[in-house]
Amino acid sequence: MRKKMISLALFASALFMLSSCSTYLTPAILGNNMGYLPKAMVADSLKVLTSVSGSFAGAASPVLGSVAFEMGMLSINRSHTFKKFNISYGVFGYLGKAELVRDDNFTSGSSDYLQSFKKNINGLGLRTSAGFHTTSTNGNTDFRFINWENAISNESGEYADLRSAIYDNNIYKYTNVTNKNIIWTTGLSSEIIWRARRNHDIKHAFRLFVGGNPGLASSFKYDKDVDSHTIGASSIGWTFNYFLSVKKFTLSIETANNVNYAQKISVGYAF
Repeated sequence: MRKKMISLALFASALFMLSSCSTYLTPAILGNNMGYLPKAMVADSLKVLTSVSGSFAGAASPVLGSVAFEMGMLSINRSHTFKKFNISYGVFGYLGKAELVRDDNFTSGSSDYLQSFKKNINGLGLRTSAGFHTTSTNGNTDFRFINWENAISNESGEYADLRSAIYDNNIYKYTNVTNKNIIWTTGLSSEIIWRARRNHDIKHAFRLFVGGNPGLASSFKYDKDVDSHTIGASSIGWTFNYFLSVKKFTLSIETANNVNYAQKISVGYAF
């Protein structure tokens, strides 16, 4: 009797762990597609700025049974600063991997459950930003108080193929998936940037972006066993940046919660 009770307890624990570890198969780029776009300050003599940067980015899909993403990114951007407004645009590309590690003691040998995997990812995208700013009296600080920012990207690779295959067939237990590979993120940001009083070649900035991904939340298919008690992946999120510029070299540190939880570090050169 005691062995039967232990077996039942283990079985119940397994079901609880699976139900509390619902897996979201989300696009890998979410959370890392709204990177910082360097711009000249109003007081700078150079008003048009071209920047090239490389990034290492990591992310995880929502809730406990998450997919982990790692990728390298390359971005090329151009910005124009005018007296009261600014515009920026650029392109980016990324390569990396998506990995899911499951406790195979509970899922091994069952075709009903999504198994562990490691798949490659890649994609290309476009970025734009347009906004208004004001400048302090001494010219050392710019307040970019409102900017409209957009990113559109197309994701490919083995992981995108896996999401599409699962979406078009029966959904695995405790799995939620979207087949959306063209991702549009749009929203508003505010930023403050200032230069050192004694060395104008050193600049610091903080930026907060808040936006969403139109059509993403409604594109998910959910396993019927968890649909009633698992919240959908919200398409509203935020991105926060710290930016440092020393002469022509740049550094950006970024954290985001835009469906995926993401972090990124970027180094670059602006001219």
